[in-house]
Amino acid sequence: MSAPSEKPKPELKRVLGLSSLVFYGVGMILGAGIYSIIGKAAGVAGHFLWLSFVIAGLTAGLTALSYAELSTMVPKAGAEYAFLSFAFPRKKWLATTSGLMMFFSAAATAAAVSLAFAGYLSHFLDLPQELTAMILLLGFTSLSIYGIQESSRLNVIFTLIEAFGLIVIIWLGVGSHFGRTIFSSPLASGVFSSAALVLFAFLGFENLVNFTEEAKQPVRDIPKAILLSLGLSTVLYILVSIAAVSLVDPADLAKSTAPLMDAAMTRSVVFGDLLGSIALFSTANTVLIALLAGSRILYGIAKGGDVPAIFARLHHKRHTPWIACLLAMAIALCLIPTGTVDVIASLASFATIISFILVNIAVICLRFSHPQQHRAFFIPLRIGRFPLLPALAVITCGYLILEFQKEVYGLMALFWILGLVLSFISNRHK
Repeated sequence: MSAPSEKPKPELKRVLGLSSLVFYGVGMILGAGIYSIIGKAAGVAGHFLWLSFVIAGLTAGLTALSYAELSTMVPKAGAEYAFLSFAFPRKKWLATTSGLMMFFSAAATAAAVSLAFAGYLSHFLDLPQELTAMILLLGFTSLSIYGIQESSRLNVIFTLIEAFGLIVIIWLGVGSHFGRTIFSSPLASGVFSSAALVLFAFLGFENLVNFTEEAKQPVRDIPKAILLSLGLSTVLYILVSIAAVSLVDPADLAKSTAPLMDAAMTRSVVFGDLLGSIALFSTANTVLIALLAGSRILYGIAKGGDVPAIFARLHHKRHTPWIACLLAMAIALCLIPTGTVDVIASLASFATIISFILVNIAVICLRFSHPQQHRAFFIPLRIGRFPLLPALAVITCGYLILEFQKEVYGLMALFWILGLVLSFISNRHK
């Protein structure tokens, strides 16, 4: 009598094509910043807000190239964790803490943008903002557990709506002295500080790597999706930033809880209400994708054995990492009462910049340690084996990391220590 065969373990479903991945990338990037922190950034950079977006876009673009190359070498969920584990196999603590910081960044993004959603909704309904944000997190966590395909369909609809809203703002700006004010004042000293905050608006392209195990052809499509989504979003960002300061004085934008809605309101109440409605879709979309990406990061780390295996457990019917989804939601819920949108957004940006630096260093090291390994995407420009663009990315990220508020450094140092402790405990247990 033959022994019964083991029941195969459930795996993530490979259902995402290139178009779905691009929609995820654009949806995550657009909603993460323009509708939430553009007002705060305008208050720091003034009429040179567009320059902050250019600086942040270039910084993100350099690192996007590194993610594109590494995604073809290490096509696994977990992104930064998987990359650093491969590049530095004897320093697993570095991969684990970096991966956990990105997981925290995703949860912080969900928290910050859910507060932005509540801010826009308050213009239509008089509801407690913190409670609204929490209800949104609960609802979208349920959807992310239900299934990736269902989430993808909703994401496509929401992304089209939010992109339309940005085009409306650009159109309104063109009819209101578009671009005439961007050089009307001296260069603001806070342009780089604003760029550090604005980098939050570009977060999202790196999360595409976390859908590798759900992509139909990850090695071919992930690099394309990263570069396409970031390129499209950057162009829209620059045009919208010029339009926003053409419509409203930067100091007034900084005081607003719904900056793009107030910018549109200067032309017409109808346009203001339209932008407020669109902002609800945009911010909600970002919350959904942040929760999805965060759960996949933790899932990848758990599969690697560096956090408890329970976080790699998939729902037996839906094939989604449901326990990881619940933890991402729990952290986001805890962050809701701790600060305003810009403070929580700064936490997400700081964590991401640290990981960006490490990922770029990994690309440089792998050019020497694994020169013969096939790379379906190869970053151009090098001297011998030394890649120039990842080195430039390390320098630009290193500069931006000096531009945050003091409390951000303290909170992230605490989280880094917690990550080290968790990594140590997990490895001792193994």
